[in-house]
Amino acid sequence: MSLLHPASIAVIGASAEETKVGHMVLKNIVTQGFKGKLYPVNPKGGEILGMTVCPSVTAIDGKLDLAVIVTPGKTVPALLDECGKKGVKTVIVISAGFGETGTDEGHALEKDLIRIAKQYGIDLVGPNCLGVIRPSIGMNASFAENVERAGSIALLSQSGALAVALLDAAASFHMDFSLVVSMGNKAAMNECDFLELCRDDPETKVIGLYLESIQEGARFLHAAAEIVPKKPIVLIKSGVSERGKKAVSSHTGALAGSDAAINAVCSQTGIHRAHTTEEFLDLLRTLSTQPNLLTPHIAVITNAGGPGILATDAAERENLVLAELEPKNADALKKQLPAAASVKNPIDVLGDAVADRYAAALIACAKDPNIDGVAALLTPQVMTPCAEIAQAVIDVHAKYPLMPIVTSFMGEKNVKAAITLLQANGVPNFSSPERAVAALAALHTHNESRIMSHESRIPPHASLFMIPDSVHGLLSEEKTSELFKAYDLPLPSSAVATSADEAVKLAEQIGYPVVAKISSPEIIHKTDIGCVRVNITSSAGLRPAFEEIMANAKKNAPKATLNGVLIQQMLPAGDEFIVGAIKDPNFGHLVMTGLGGIYTELFRDTAFRIAPIGENDAYEMLQELRSWKMLLGLRGKSQSDIVALAKIIAQISHLVTDCPQIKELDLNPVIVRSDGVVIADAKVILE
Repeated sequence: MSLLHPASIAVIGASAEETKVGHMVLKNIVTQGFKGKLYPVNPKGGEILGMTVCPSVTAIDGKLDLAVIVTPGKTVPALLDECGKKGVKTVIVISAGFGETGTDEGHALEKDLIRIAKQYGIDLVGPNCLGVIRPSIGMNASFAENVERAGSIALLSQSGALAVALLDAAASFHMDFSLVVSMGNKAAMNECDFLELCRDDPETKVIGLYLESIQEGARFLHAAAEIVPKKPIVLIKSGVSERGKKAVSSHTGALAGSDAAINAVCSQTGIHRAHTTEEFLDLLRTLSTQPNLLTPHIAVITNAGGPGILATDAAERENLVLAELEPKNADALKKQLPAAASVKNPIDVLGDAVADRYAAALIACAKDPNIDGVAALLTPQVMTPCAEIAQAVIDVHAKYPLMPIVTSFMGEKNVKAAITLLQANGVPNFSSPERAVAALAALHTHNESRIMSHESRIPPHASLFMIPDSVHGLLSEEKTSELFKAYDLPLPSSAVATSADEAVKLAEQIGYPVVAKISSPEIIHKTDIGCVRVNITSSAGLRPAFEEIMANAKKNAPKATLNGVLIQQMLPAGDEFIVGAIKDPNFGHLVMTGLGGIYTELFRDTAFRIAPIGENDAYEMLQELRSWKMLLGLRGKSQSDIVALAKIIAQISHLVTDCPQIKELDLNPVIVRSDGVVIADAKVILE
């Protein structure tokens, strides 16, 4: 693509005034070493930076691969049209004044750009962006400072200002970039296009994404699932809307919250989600310099007890294991350390350690089959030769390149030179043991994501049921039963009674005890208005319950259509869970599970995924819950039927995928016992 390898570039709006963006962009391309043809374009003509200015794009002789437009917003559509007629296939619009203004004029101008780009098949970056940097070819088509060296990190940012800040911060860590793209308003090319571009770019090994919005959720999920097993993606996401506040018809809607969809995408694809800029940079520099951590077995090497304990605690939080050296290796290392040193993990080389002790411990770990990664910690004592120890770490890392090594040289003044040396040689250093251990954990997480992509885990599935488009609102009990039967979802025996006598007759057929609840397409939260009665054991209790339910419904929902009272089998006790789904505007349906019944919104113990999913994914959702141990069995209680619950979650994900008009769905509670699972109550709400 000409964005990555243009042989010729035109800067439209090039200026001789040094304070103008058009001058800065042109100067950046000239001074960074771009070897292709470069054309300043300005109707005033003249000369800029020793180059003759072309009055227009059409006046350029020969093929033009890339155009960068830096002119007032109102002039851009006509210039883009001119580029299309010239045959330019890639255009970067740095100019502002479009949709970001929030004005009708701005939106109209942006629509014009979209129309023209589509008409000519132009790959359009922006508008309202910083530009694009491709260090390997000396192309800095932006108004950011030059990037000195080419590297392997692609930075894709929806914010140009944040991209500049990240580039500036990255320099101190010796982080180098294969590509920097400021996406701007994403009028034509969006994050999915740039992800796919990086997927096919041999120079890019790691992708960093800063996003404020995601335009094509399904495409994003597909692209990430395809890319992550080959190249790690680190995402920092801001500006997530509170969808859950608008979707209060169901428990699922109330629980979805602001991060549910993004967390689900990251869980399913293996994207690393950073919650802070610091974490974003930590992940990028670790993933770009270190090999995968093949197992969770690591060693901590330290010259101080406190940092070693902090690292040990962090390892447990990150699900890493401090493995012991094999006895023969431990004995060999013991001979190289003072008697007071410890070869247990963490390996304590003592406060007066010099480079040879660190080297001995690192080599012992590298040779040991029980250890697959190392966090080397250092506090600067008076006698500590920090730079020499840093060099020892670098030498071992070079000798054993398949073992990831991260460091935490703690402090400031006394470790500054050592840290610079480490990071210049591809060993990431972190200010705390906790951050160092978290970095190792990310290397193991990425290794696991390489094993199986999300999409390979979804079994083939044929659509089983279609809801007629004419049906809206709360789905009736009869239709819900029909729908669930098609997906093998277990509901208790039930039927609707229109009189007390009919209710008694149905209860005798179903068998006492029973539950009675109002049947109405308008009444969603039945308990709130006194329209549910449970554990009814005889006709003597059922008749007054029927009358009370009907009376409460007429009183509290006078405009609601009342079909009667649903008589339902009362289920034996068990653990109560919830399974649900809600339609996200960007990603489609989110499927959810968590602790149910009266505890649903109290504890908010939930896990979400983008539908559809397979039973393996559903099983992993359950393992994420704090209530997972309830399913395993507590205090002598038998293990619940986890397989059956996972099957229901997976089937619900296929059901909502097959029936896109479902807005919300709640199964709450789902009664989970050791001998099976039954859905006690179900709500299906259609758009």
